Amino acid sequence: MTDSLDPLAAKRSRTTPGGEITGDDRPLSVRQLTALVVARATSCAGFFAVLPYLGLWLVDSRGLSGADAGLVVGAAILANRAGGVLLVPLIHRLGLKASVGAGYLGAALAFAVLGAGLHLPAYGWLVVAALAGLSLAMATTAMKAQVAAFPPDQRLRGFSYLNMAVNAGSAVGPVIGGALLEWHAGWLPLAAAALDLVALAAVPALPGTWRGAESPQQAAEGDDADGRDGRGRWLPQRPFVAFSLLVCGTWVAYAQVFDVLPAYLGDTISTRDLGLVFTLNAILVVALQVPVSALSRRVLNRPRAGFGLLCTAANMVLAAAVVLFAFGRTGGLGLLLAAMVLFTLSELVWSPLYDAQVGERRGTLSTTAAYALAGVAWGAAESAGAWLGTLLAVRPNEPGALSLAAAPYWGAAVLALLTGLAMSWNGRRTSDSRTPDSRTSDTPPSGHERNSDDVDMPARP
Repeated sequence: MTDSLDPLAAKRSRTTPGGEITGDDRPLSVRQLTALVVARATSCAGFFAVLPYLGLWLVDSRGLSGADAGLVVGAAILANRAGGVLLVPLIHRLGLKASVGAGYLGAALAFAVLGAGLHLPAYGWLVVAALAGLSLAMATTAMKAQVAAFPPDQRLRGFSYLNMAVNAGSAVGPVIGGALLEWHAGWLPLAAAALDLVALAAVPALPGTWRGAESPQQAAEGDDADGRDGRGRWLPQRPFVAFSLLVCGTWVAYAQVFDVLPAYLGDTISTRDLGLVFTLNAILVVALQVPVSALSRRVLNRPRAGFGLLCTAANMVLAAAVVLFAFGRTGGLGLLLAAMVLFTLSELVWSPLYDAQVGERRGTLSTTAAYALAGVAWGAAESAGAWLGTLLAVRPNEPGALSLAAAPYWGAAVLALLTGLAMSWNGRRTSDSRTPDSRTSDTPPSGHERNSDDVDMPARP
């Protein structure tokens, strides 16, 4: 047992003013990883059990017009995507672990209100749906900051498990929601509330402590002690901004598959076959995420440019998958399944890698603020890609892969390739800026130097 009077031990276990736990070098336990997966998977299952059917449920069960129901659904999505940035001060005050718990509790209460049989005006449903989205955004932002506080050699592993949990939950959720909608529609939001309570029950087993910042004055003093003023926790620096914007190219390409593909394919493929394509993605993520991430960590540990190599390869495979999807109207189910395999292999690499990089490139930003801001940028990129892609893709009389309807897929492929090349150049530049002697055991396994002010890194002798 470490002596509690050891100043180095105190550094290893300290809590930052934002409630961000520095942690230690011990490997994560099976219990902690299981809690991460259970909490993330069940909360995603609850959200996706309701979201695809929320508009229909509001129209049929609560008598809203189509326009009003659309606004409610839009409010829930926007709050879930971008709401984290509004809650950063609250997350700093509560601490990460408490924020995860508060987020799941808030979501459970909001879904319970949705299913309570109330008759509210349209703006009332909008407020409740937005609160559900905000609560889940709070939990997600805090949980990502928790994973970013893992020891450097375990961050990618943690984000890999989160990606696996998200895909499992998003695959199971619509199945639960569809069954409840046919069997007992009134129980649909209540099922989501129950799933969020399961996620809440897993929170005590998550890594970290419940302690947060005690006051704004103490937070400011803590910032000064860490060598940066309070404003630095809110002002993104150029490398972080550049990285967040470059990654938007990947998210635009992602949107053409998960948001635009059903509209693009239209009646050229049955609903059953389209469901099989998306189910394949979830199955592959759950089955392959852990071994692919282990391989990614080996590449990241290369002496030079491991990050750039991974980003280039992942985005090239993504571009190839998007191009294959462009031929989906005439290529048949086999082509779509092959395209989804390539798409999933790419996602298995870039999704946890990008999440891990946010924590390492944040500069003077607090970890929580970094993930909230990155979420806003990437959510906006996916939304813009979905909007433009759907606008052009809904052209049933243009089946060819060279038609205007397929243009979003070709444009997305080009964006993915450019993103990969830009990330490769950035990785080589970072690697070349250091000599071999400058690498230490503190260099994170991503090819980037440790920031001495990163409060989520464990202090070492």
